[in-house]
Amino acid sequence: ETLRLFGVLDQQLAKQEFIVGDYSIADIATYPWVAAYEYLGVTLDKHPHLKRWVETMQQRPAVERGMAV
Repeated sequence: ETLRLFGVLDQQLAKQEFIVGDYSIADIATYPWVAAYEYLGVTLDKHPHLKRWVETMQQRPAVERGMAV
């Protein structure tokens, strides 16, 4: 199910920078779940748009602060 949902997100992110176009609560709420991909034992190798999004999200100062809590 995780891989299926990663595929859905990857398709969405192929069309725009963030999940619903602009950075929003959708990105904030989804990021921690996706960021746990290594813990879940999966990779983002087959999901290049999702991987780009994760890397973009990781660089946001507010995300860095939130994930450090």
